[in-house]
Amino acid sequence: MSLGVHITGQILGQKVHMDTLVYSWIVMAAILFFSFIFTRNLKIDGYGLKQTMLETIWGLINGLTSSQIPGNKGKNFIPLIGGIFIFTIFAYWIGLMPWKVGEAFGSWPLLDNGEHWEGSSPAADINVTAGMALISLLTYIAAGIKNGGWGYVLNYFKPLGFVEWLDMFVRPLTLSLRLFANTIAGEVLVASILGLVAVVLPMFALAFELFVGLIQALVFALLTTVYIGTAMAHSEHAEEHH
Repeated sequence: MSLGVHITGQILGQKVHMDTLVYSWIVMAAILFFSFIFTRNLKIDGYGLKQTMLETIWGLINGLTSSQIPGNKGKNFIPLIGGIFIFTIFAYWIGLMPWKVGEAFGSWPLLDNGEHWEGSSPAADINVTAGMALISLLTYIAAGIKNGGWGYVLNYFKPLGFVEWLDMFVRPLTLSLRLFANTIAGEVLVASILGLVAVVLPMFALAFELFVGLIQALVFALLTTVYIGTAMAHSEHAEEHH
């Protein structure tokens, strides 16, 4: 398995990881497709499995935002937190699919090092996880400024303001590296077990990694929500003492 090697191309004169780009768009298309399927014919009574699953996800995201973000303002962030949660699940899981069978086809794409592309999650590219962490960073800073105005901004210039600057660096760094490292580890684990044992055991490893993907999505969404809630709480505190 080739780690850190991609299928690259040029877009507007810039080198781009084409495999990551294509997979990311596939993930987004899949999310739109399943959202359309799951939200058709919603009912108040007598609904089935699809609506139960949809309401379970809604309840989870609503519970996260309402419990962590003060002032009944969590509902404003449900689309963002829900999007992060669902995208992370799809992005993690797509890398666990048996893409290696594609090597049997002569037209299967090759990595830049000449080896066959084995399929990899978009979250196995640090650029993707860093981009998601950047969205989280900009969101909680914007939420703090909107909620507390200049009082929130002044937190960064107080005697202990260096802590806020450190948090602004550490939080997105840990968010991106955690998801990136766990995604890589999961794909390596499944690929290694497939190389040793062809049947039965890989099924357990795959099931475990599907569960890990769910946990990683929950952790990323939860931490983003906590950061937003913390920024808004700090801004309200600063406004009271302004």
